[in-house]
Amino acid sequence: MFQKSTLIIVIALASLVSAKEFSTQDIRERLQVHADIYHLDPSGKKILNGPESTNYWRSNSEKGTISGGWSSNFKDDLIALRYNWKVEDDGTIKVSIEEYSRTDKEGESRFEGLLDKKEFVLENLEPVVWKVKNIKNRNVVVRFIPSLREISAPISVESLPVAGTEISISDNNGYLWAEGVELNGKYAGVTSHRGTIVVSYLPFEGAREMGVAEGNKIILNVDKKFQIKMKGSTPFLPSGIIAKVYALYRPEKKSKGVNSLRSFDASEEERIQKALKK
Repeated sequence: MFQKSTLIIVIALASLVSAKEFSTQDIRERLQVHADIYHLDPSGKKILNGPESTNYWRSNSEKGTISGGWSSNFKDDLIALRYNWKVEDDGTIKVSIEEYSRTDKEGESRFEGLLDKKEFVLENLEPVVWKVKNIKNRNVVVRFIPSLREISAPISVESLPVAGTEISISDNNGYLWAEGVELNGKYAGVTSHRGTIVVSYLPFEGAREMGVAEGNKIILNVDKKFQIKMKGSTPFLPSGIIAKVYALYRPEKKSKGVNSLRSFDASEEERIQKALKK
């Protein structure tokens, strides 16, 4: 039994030694961060509530960055953070976190009143625990958990519709475009106060390959600085499949206001082009 266990350990170690070392680009493509908010007792040793709110981000594979703002209300107190995770050219991960005391009237687009800022190089891929400064009478922390995800090459799934329920749409500038959206068509689109986005798993006129769909998320890289995320309560694709997403974004084609929203989908491209002209 001992000899068998030793053999297994030796084989595992040999696999680690022979595994290909990640390049900087590999890390940039794989970096992801999961964040939770917890309420602890004053000692920090006992969890009272949580997670109160959860978020999840993936890096921009070209720049190797995860950046943006996250605000959340905790029992009428505001948590407003800006974060920037960057994979440097040498493969190290530089982290910057800022906390603010207030946001503008839009709620998330601009943070004001800097309370604290920390910059450091991540070591041992350890979680980052941020003690919230804007809440004075409770011990509230935000836990950022970095990791590297498994990835596979995106495939073509042209026969499948873009289908999802309770979809929320947001961008990396902190704007929430829509919530509770349902889509089911080979071509699917939404018009909100932030513009119109149309997505499909197959190419169509005016669109370009803009991102990927995996699980219950569609990530669209409009340009090097602007990213749109669609997240559903149900998966867009079966488990283990990553698909190319073709999209068209028209920022000038907006709804009448923040609470105004129109979603549309179609099985034929001609119908979606007509919807775009309305």
